[in-house]
Amino acid sequence: MVVLSVLLLSSVPANAKKKLPNRAAMKSLGAAIESYHRADFDGAMERFNRAVSLYPDWKTAVAYRAMCRWARGDKAGAAEDAEGALRLRPNTGQSFVGRGMARLIKKDLDGAQEDFEDAIGLEPDLPEAHYALGTVESMRGNLPAALERLDNAVRIKSNYAVALLLRGNVKDRRKDFAGAVKDYNRVLEINPRFTTVLYWRAKSFRDVKEYRKSLLDLDEFLEAAPDFVDGVYLRGNVRALMGDFEGAVADLDRVLELDPKRGLAYSNRGLARFKLGDRTGALDDLRKAMAMDPGRKQKIEAVIEQIEYSEPPAEGGAGPGSDAAVVAVPAEEETAPKSGKAASPSTMEEGGQEEAIFVP
Repeated sequence: MVVLSVLLLSSVPANAKKKLPNRAAMKSLGAAIESYHRADFDGAMERFNRAVSLYPDWKTAVAYRAMCRWARGDKAGAAEDAEGALRLRPNTGQSFVGRGMARLIKKDLDGAQEDFEDAIGLEPDLPEAHYALGTVESMRGNLPAALERLDNAVRIKSNYAVALLLRGNVKDRRKDFAGAVKDYNRVLEINPRFTTVLYWRAKSFRDVKEYRKSLLDLDEFLEAAPDFVDGVYLRGNVRALMGDFEGAVADLDRVLELDPKRGLAYSNRGLARFKLGDRTGALDDLRKAMAMDPGRKQKIEAVIEQIEYSEPPAEGGAGPGSDAAVVAVPAEEETAPKSGKAASPSTMEEGGQEEAIFVP
């Protein structure tokens, strides 16, 4: 539980003659942070708003709300809150974390790291500070250091769902898929309603070839977020790996409805169509993919050549060129879910580099 008196002192300069946050405001902020730790972002947002409405000048509350807004996909609101939080003059661990979060939103990684380290210097067992440093290291691609920081956060607070979520993602990126699944399982134990974690667990299940489990997670996730294009795309990939090419085509049809410029979806659908015996449709899709994705031209041309000089397989059969089949290659363009109430990104991709999003 957050020490509310610490938060109070961190938010008001010593020489200010302002009315201090009352008990109701402090209680709302404490409850908001606890909700955030459990990955209950809607509940957290409601409580952050209440705390700020009760004491609008409370920059620590504004700083934490900034990250809640970011996690819910409201980047404009997060940036607005961050501007206010940057004016914090920290003197406690919590206030250093608050300003560090604002700096993180502004992509000032060095400044954020300095604040988070100062927070730990003042409060060595402050879980948010360890998690925040893990996030910085994850954003920099320093995965071993990120894992060490996140281990500390979870050691200090075992039910820290967002730390477990990010740690699972770091483990996934380090190819420790079984370890990632364990962390995602723990997140669901803490907050069974946080269905977004099913998307991430499905990715890990796919990578350990647990395709049936992956498909079950994706079906459940897409019930809550039917228009999340990367979830539909991933399910098409899993269905193809299971040999369900009709299901893969159906999912890729939907992907292209949602995102017509996704070239990889055309190439995957082309291979699935060929495996269903539709050579004309396959070639059409592959040529579209080549036009949209010149970087993959050589690979796609090789597949087109094999299809042109081969007989289509029987429906559901394994077609020629399967080693080069794009449909069997896990996509590298999956991003964090933003699916309304179910959503909370733990990672995002920017310029082709996956980076962690800080959700304290």
